[in-house]
Amino acid sequence: MPQPRRPEVSAFLLILICLSAAAAQIAAPPFTAAIAGPALLLFFLREWRHLARMARILVMISLLGSGMLLLAEKIDLAVLGRAIDRAAFLAFFVTALSLLQSAGGRSPMIRNCGEALVEQPPGRRYTVLTIGGALFGVLLSLGTLSLLGSIIVSGVEGRRGSTEPRISEIRMQRMTLAMLRGFSTIPMWSPTTMTLAIILSGLPSLRWIDILPLGLAATVAFLVLGWITDRLTYPRPSGANRTEGAPLTTLLPLVGLVILIPGVAYVVAEVLGLSMIAALLVTVPFISFGWIFIQMRGAGDSHPMRASGTWIMRDVLPSLPSLRSEVGIFAGSAFIGILIPPLLNLDVIGSTVAQLGLSAGGVLVLSFWGIALALMVGINPIISATIAIEILPNLPGLALSELGIAHMVMMSWAVIIGLSPFSTSVRMSARVIGREAAEIGLRWNLRFSLVAGALLSLYLFFIGA
Repeated sequence: MPQPRRPEVSAFLLILICLSAAAAQIAAPPFTAAIAGPALLLFFLREWRHLARMARILVMISLLGSGMLLLAEKIDLAVLGRAIDRAAFLAFFVTALSLLQSAGGRSPMIRNCGEALVEQPPGRRYTVLTIGGALFGVLLSLGTLSLLGSIIVSGVEGRRGSTEPRISEIRMQRMTLAMLRGFSTIPMWSPTTMTLAIILSGLPSLRWIDILPLGLAATVAFLVLGWITDRLTYPRPSGANRTEGAPLTTLLPLVGLVILIPGVAYVVAEVLGLSMIAALLVTVPFISFGWIFIQMRGAGDSHPMRASGTWIMRDVLPSLPSLRSEVGIFAGSAFIGILIPPLLNLDVIGSTVAQLGLSAGGVLVLSFWGIALALMVGINPIISATIAIEILPNLPGLALSELGIAHMVMMSWAVIIGLSPFSTSVRMSARVIGREAAEIGLRWNLRFSLVAGALLSLYLFFIGA
């Protein structure tokens, strides 16, 4: 796709948006929306011809919707400012993490770890690959599915000549589902996910460390349920040969890096008094630069610092405009999510809840399935989750804890991104392995998703009570 004539202008605008969002997260001055708003508008105007269709739709809804609501006096400038700041924050989030993904995408360590995950004996392949999907997701986000998916396809196709077609198909299904289910757990614990960014920015009194214990417990339960489903669906033949796979010690650098990123961010947050997300976005560019520096030195470059700087100037900055569609989708969804709650009558919603006799747990369960069903019809969970986070703490007559709301959002997100054909993770997995998204989500993963959703609903009902 051709770039605009001067991509550095778009890159400058995106950097300006990021600096404004960083200022809003760290010091919260009153003028950030006045800077980020025009910068976002100019960025989308310059990149309009190259935006994906969904990004265009969301940007248009944001512009026209906010204009009409202002004219009709349904929202005020304060709400508009919050919407702009939230959109800029997600643009900053996408941009900062793209540096980490760029560093990981060229890392030999990442490729070696991916091949080690796939080159495991059948008895432990699912377990190792699903845990690997979660670890890779912290560093590469959706790039995990492209990288591991391509390695899976290469491994299966390379053995087709000596394997029955039925066995090859089973291998493809098992490894794809292991990857997808592992990747789907990261919204429940990783601060590098969009889910945690939305939760912690929408519920600022919550800390990542508050969410982490139960998030990790739910992640373990999710992974164990996936393993049980795999064993029941594809039982291992009694006479299967035991083979040695790639050594698992290959994965130790990956595990260390996954621990390092949130660990450093947490320390910075505690020392400087920042939120976890703000600290993460500040530290990720430095970690990415350090990772590239190590790669350059490992490759024998005599001037690794200069080579790393060249990577920033020659590769990273010119490529920032290519994030246009991701920025449009995420920023537009967040903007819309902030505009909708002021239009709703919370007293009416609260009285309806009371008339139906719903408890706090019942409301959490309904919200869980509301977010899930919204994505089943194509509504981005950024929109539905943002609305839930804005509304639920303020419902009259209900004492919903912010921690319960946070768990509801991240668990719903984890279940539905492995099920809906509209989910980016399902669509990307399908494209990489050459299948239809509905086949992966609604056939291969349906049973697991429904059981996981039912169990998590029981958990939410219990904590709500």
